[in-house]
Amino acid sequence: MKARLAISLDTECDKGPKWRVRHPLSFRNVVEGVPERLQPLFERHGVRPTYLLSPEVLRDDACVALFRGMEGSAELGTHLHAEFIEPRASMEAQRTDAFQGELPPFVEYEKLLNLTALFCKRFGRPPTSFRAGRYGLGRRTLRFLEQLGYLVDSSVTPHVWWRSEKGGVSYLGAPDQPYHPSRDDVRRPGAMTIVEAPVTLVNAWWDLLPRAIRRRIDPFRRWQGALLNAVSGPLRPAWLRPSFTGAEAMLRATDYLARRAGDGDLFLCMMFHTNEATAGASPYHATEEEVDRFLEQLDAYLDALRARYDVEPIGLSEAAAVPA
Repeated sequence: MKARLAISLDTECDKGPKWRVRHPLSFRNVVEGVPERLQPLFERHGVRPTYLLSPEVLRDDACVALFRGMEGSAELGTHLHAEFIEPRASMEAQRTDAFQGELPPFVEYEKLLNLTALFCKRFGRPPTSFRAGRYGLGRRTLRFLEQLGYLVDSSVTPHVWWRSEKGGVSYLGAPDQPYHPSRDDVRRPGAMTIVEAPVTLVNAWWDLLPRAIRRRIDPFRRWQGALLNAVSGPLRPAWLRPSFTGAEAMLRATDYLARRAGDGDLFLCMMFHTNEATAGASPYHATEEEVDRFLEQLDAYLDALRARYDVEPIGLSEAAAVPA
């Protein structure tokens, strides 16, 4: 079976415990972690990763110079943390918690427009792939992305819902393979031109329920949320993400999706942050030893994947090759 593998990396400034932003802004995870640790591993496996660049990264000359030098060996896209771009920017923000889909529509659109223009200014071409910070899509986000020329969004995390101060967003019932979404519900296939390339998560328990039923569950309603929390153990999905899931478990998740795909090709979207490959730049790996274990899990999974499947590494925008 052919496995089309996209490795997507949210690329941000250095952060710390509880994803607190380090001030003054620093980018050690990018200017050291990417060329010294991540990119050599990807090149050894023939992977063309997709780096999704947040606004503060696009403003940093050293980061931009690094990624300009990687043209051809990586895809570059955008990643919106709304605190770091106008209008209503907050460059001194201690955390990047905002859900862009909960902003007033004109504010969200202007932020996306400014982010896209900043990318164009820095790289001389428009971006075609995107992920929302905290996976926080709104009702209008994909329409805005279409208007701005994006081919692929990768903000949907099947089997997961995300809470915010104003509510949150649920992706229960979303497909796990690329699809053209509905204009009315990002979790349903529809007729939009943009393609949704979901992050790869697996949960066999949720798959026992038809997607239409899952989409009717509202985890933000008190009694439904309480019930879901009470059974949260078996409902916790396995991510294709080496900070959360070991190499063997990621391979089991891959095999499960391959069985569900039958005779068709399998799409896999691994995600993590570039921060996770640098000690002390994320909440996950405080020491060099922890970073080494993380990279070992990533390396072992890529080896095992190639041994079992016909792997086609792709940039995230190549997921747009989905029949309309």
